[in-house]
Amino acid sequence: MKNIHSCTPIIAFFIMLSTGFVSCSSDNETTNSENANSHSAKLITTLPGNDANPYDEVGWLYNELFDTYYTNGNLGGTVPQIITKVQTIADASSSFNSIKGSSYHNVSSAIVLNLLEHPTTCVNDVISASSMSTSAKSSLSNFINSFIIFLDNETDCDVIYDKIVAYENGVLLNSSLNQTDKRIIFTTTSVARHSAYRANKKPKKNTDPDWTVLIGNIIASTEGAEYGSAEAATMALVTGIAQND
Repeated sequence: MKNIHSCTPIIAFFIMLSTGFVSCSSDNETTNSENANSHSAKLITTLPGNDANPYDEVGWLYNELFDTYYTNGNLGGTVPQIITKVQTIADASSSFNSIKGSSYHNVSSAIVLNLLEHPTTCVNDVISASSMSTSAKSSLSNFINSFIIFLDNETDCDVIYDKIVAYENGVLLNSSLNQTDKRIIFTTTSVARHSAYRANKKPKKNTDPDWTVLIGNIIASTEGAEYGSAEAATMALVTGIAQND
C-alpha cells in the first residue's frame, strides 16, 4: 500500500502542559514566547487540538484509537481484519460510544479498498459525492489539494499547525456554509491535524509505529463524516493502517 501519495510528515510538537507553553524543540522556546500573540491558539490548547473546531473530538478519538491499536500489538492483516480489530477497540472506548450514533455504520472494506486503489482521484470522488454544498466542496477540495503540496515543502510545525487553524478560522466565519458543510469540513481538518501530528511526534514511545500521513487517511474522514463523527474516526484510522501496513 506504500504507493499511495504521501504527505510529508510533520515535525512534532513538544508540549509543556504545566505552563501552557508550546514548542517544537527546546531551541525555539524563546522565539515562541516572543511570538505568543500570533500563536494564542497554541498557548491555550493542548496540541494538536484546536478548541475553536467544534468537531475536534473526532481527532482526539482518532488519537485514542490509534494508541490502543498499536499498543495492543495485534497488527496488520487484510482490510476486513483491520476493520474488525479497530472496531473491537472502538466498541470498548467510552469516548467512541459517547459520540456513536444510534445508526452507526461499520467501516466498509469496499470503500477503504476503493480509496487505496484510487489515490489520484479519491479526493475529487469523495468530495463530489458528498452532501456538502457546491461552495463547501470547492473549499475543502482546494484546501486538501493545496495542503498536500504545502506539506511537501514545509517542515516547521508552527507553520503547518497555523495553516490548518487559519483555514478552520475562515470556515468558522464563512456564513455561506451551512451546518452540514461545516461539520464535514471540521471533521476532516481535525483528523488531518491530529494525524499529521502523530506522524512524527517527539519524543516517541518505543511502541509508536513509523507512520506516514497519506491522502487516503485524510479523505477517509470526509467519507466517514457523511454518516457521523464516530465513523469518520474509524474510517480514517482503518485506511491509515492499511496504507502504512
